[in-house]
Amino acid sequence: MIEQTFSLIDFIEVTSHIPKDTGWPTPSPFNLRFKRKATLTPSQTAAITGTGIYLISSPNEVAYLGSYRPMNGDILADRFERHLETITGRGYRIGLGGKANPNKRKDDLLSAIAAPDLRQAILSAFDHSRDARFKDTGVNTTPNRLRFASENWQLFGAEHSSRILAPLTIQLLRIRPAASQEQASREVRTIEKMVLETNKPLCNKEYLHSLHEGLRASNTAEIVIERVRQTAHQVTGSDITYSTLLMGRV
Repeated sequence: MIEQTFSLIDFIEVTSHIPKDTGWPTPSPFNLRFKRKATLTPSQTAAITGTGIYLISSPNEVAYLGSYRPMNGDILADRFERHLETITGRGYRIGLGGKANPNKRKDDLLSAIAAPDLRQAILSAFDHSRDARFKDTGVNTTPNRLRFASENWQLFGAEHSSRILAPLTIQLLRIRPAASQEQASREVRTIEKMVLETNKPLCNKEYLHSLHEGLRASNTAEIVIERVRQTAHQVTGSDITYSTLLMGRV
């Protein structure tokens, strides 16, 4: 497996935005935009092109596992911009969901959050920004994602620049080229499903805290990558072509 390493800040820029929240007793933390850089070098573009499984990791564990199926898509704009907004709990476009029952959604979110400032943000959003936040905005967070944000809130809650990316690593484990887009989509989805049956990262919907908290210690990048490698070989007959690591490095 060939491994390439880049700096995440060469692909993603972080900018502050005035939040759309008004009337809050404390400032809204939903004020950052994570956006792909407009210009990438040919080698950077080549490194993030292709189908595969991607991981978003903190130093101690894989926080999220997803699949990317387009053979020639833009994974930065299609996936990573939104993921970084939701798992840090800082995205200015964040939607909290629960339009049909915002009170229950508020309670579900609070049950996953320990950081006092983030808890206050959920309460303030409920009291003052309910129509704007407790709905589907296209950039929706979840209790699992906010649990991760809460655990890292000492950094995530304080930063307003690219330094917020420092503890994060993104790994794109690319599958060997398929003969068609249909085949690529089928293979990558199968691999994703099989890995999630055994490895349930914290920010994935498959993770149920009451049942799976004990799995977190074994969800290291090394263990999950090896599981993806074995599954990719089982599904496609080939190893991962290589792993691209995008690290915070701020």
